[in-house]
Amino acid sequence: MAWNLMSPRTYADGRVVISASMEPAYQISGDVYEYALDGPLVHLTLFDVMGHDTAAGLCGTLALGACRNARRQGSGLVAKGEAVEAALIDQYGGRRYATGILATLDTRTGVLSWVNRGHHPPIIIRGNRWSSHLQCPPAHPMGTDLGLPSTVCREQLQPGDRIVLYTDGITEARRGGDSEFGLDRFTDFLIRHHADNLPVPETLRRLIHAVLDYHDGVLQDDATVLMCEWLGPVVEATEPAAALAGLPSSDPFTEGVTTQDEGTESRHPPCASTLPVPAGRQSP
Repeated sequence: MAWNLMSPRTYADGRVVISASMEPAYQISGDVYEYALDGPLVHLTLFDVMGHDTAAGLCGTLALGACRNARRQGSGLVAKGEAVEAALIDQYGGRRYATGILATLDTRTGVLSWVNRGHHPPIIIRGNRWSSHLQCPPAHPMGTDLGLPSTVCREQLQPGDRIVLYTDGITEARRGGDSEFGLDRFTDFLIRHHADNLPVPETLRRLIHAVLDYHDGVLQDDATVLMCEWLGPVVEATEPAAALAGLPSSDPFTEGVTTQDEGTESRHPPCASTLPVPAGRQSP
């Protein structure tokens, strides 16, 4: 059910490359993610719901649906978080809650805006050696009605920067009796593979394998990562972007398909995860 609601696991166009990974893939309970394109804006959302059972999965589905409905009505980041909180309180009366990050990237300027609802802050990976754990005053988890104000924080990105949203199942993965996988190990892994010029989907594939290996193949919590690479303010042809998503340029699916994206002719693989969304329309 959750997979049917969430966005495709990989998307690429001339502005961004986005990829997501969730484990265990067929036993997901409380983690949900979404990305959506609205003209030049890219909306990124990640929620981690209390619990590890079917009820948590239903709660995550409700949270994602409330957020998506608010976005389609034109709500901003703060209002989307409030819509999720209202839906959870109405349904559960404070018995269940969700933490999360709601973010918007303006691909024209590279400005990332986000709201933290009691969650781990985003990470920015830049170049071969630099990372930033973004700080923003967190509001309370959605569904708890604690009254803490939501603050919209902003960060200026540089072309090639990667935005990373994640849940605690990544950093808190443990090997029996051993230390956690940890934020430092997680960040170092992302920097090293960014330096190797690996595509975003391949970086996430290797990350999940590393987390599973560290945890002896069995996770005790959902582990989810959503990563978005901003290519720059100039809309590039999508064939190079397809290569950044890990598709070979000689792939027959990338040949013979030509579309118009904001006035620029470009070539796109004919699949839902890589087709562009015309300006003024939102993806699901």
